[in-house]
Amino acid sequence: MLGKSHGHSNAIYSIRRVTRMLALVILLLVGAGFFLPTDYRVERSVIIDANSESILDTALDGRKLPLWMHVQNGRLRDSQGQLSVGQSVAIDYQDKAVQGDLTLLSVSASQFTFDVRPKPNVNLVQNQIRFLSVPQGTKVVWQIEGNLDVGFIGPYLALFANDMAGENFEISLQQLKNLVESQVQ
Repeated sequence: MLGKSHGHSNAIYSIRRVTRMLALVILLLVGAGFFLPTDYRVERSVIIDANSESILDTALDGRKLPLWMHVQNGRLRDSQGQLSVGQSVAIDYQDKAVQGDLTLLSVSASQFTFDVRPKPNVNLVQNQIRFLSVPQGTKVVWQIEGNLDVGFIGPYLALFANDMAGENFEISLQQLKNLVESQVQ
């Protein structure tokens, strides 16, 4: 009986030790989060063999927008004609009742800006797509900047924002390039 009791106390000691170590790791992660920035910046670009006017016309065509703009597990709804400033397009997600939206904020010959609200009650993400003339055509630069104010996990999400959003930008820009260049030829 004495041997069993001794084994039982070793098990309890081991559990306490593991629990304390786990608590220490969690405290360190939360503490470190207070010193990490919650700001993020993501930028990707592609060179398209076309002028900025052709790219802008294709990019803001309501029927073509869903063809080039990649939405993870979702899709932009089709809309009629060219998008105009202030107009919004719904974002529908697969297997989810929630819906987001994209709202066009400004358009000029050298850029357009839009906000994306991925879901209700989620912070807006401000997007800017710029056009720069280069010898090979037009360099299209997509950029977002923001602040992830979502509690103690915000700084950790900000660390990975470049990878998470960057992949969507790369897919979208490549699809825009393919769409524009297939129309120009």
